[in-house]
Amino acid sequence: MKLFIMRHGQAEFNAPSDKLRNLTQQGIEESIVMAKWLLTQQTDFSITFVSPYNRAQQTYNHAIEQIGMVGHHYCLNDLSPESSPKMCGDALLAYCAHHNASSALVVSHLPLVALLVGDLCKGDMMPSFSTSSIACVDIDLDTWQGSLLWHRTFNDVLNGA
Repeated sequence: MKLFIMRHGQAEFNAPSDKLRNLTQQGIEESIVMAKWLLTQQTDFSITFVSPYNRAQQTYNHAIEQIGMVGHHYCLNDLSPESSPKMCGDALLAYCAHHNASSALVVSHLPLVALLVGDLCKGDMMPSFSTSSIACVDIDLDTWQGSLLWHRTFNDVLNGA
């Protein structure tokens, strides 16, 4: 199974709480560009997961406008910035196994996205996640172990990488 892990787009700093931070215009543009690029890599998703925080929800909504409908969608509290990567990874993979997913998209936050890749891909180098970055991890749903296939940033995509 391919697990696509995306960090939310650039977010504003001023908000009543971290959970309520919204995307900036740059964050909206990043989300759209990365979703369009993602369509060149993967045309459908069996399942999607998103953090309940505003900026992740907004990133997901802009991305899904480009990607189209998905089979199953979950908003998970386990995808908040301070969540345990082990618990989060276990929950994500359990949902994927339950739905026999062939591909999944996750939209979340730092430091969780980097730690999650590191936990799933033991031995692989953890990528640095700038805003709207996406990593693709190939997961064996029998062993719940993965390997990092690629990682792309907004700047990579703009520069044709």
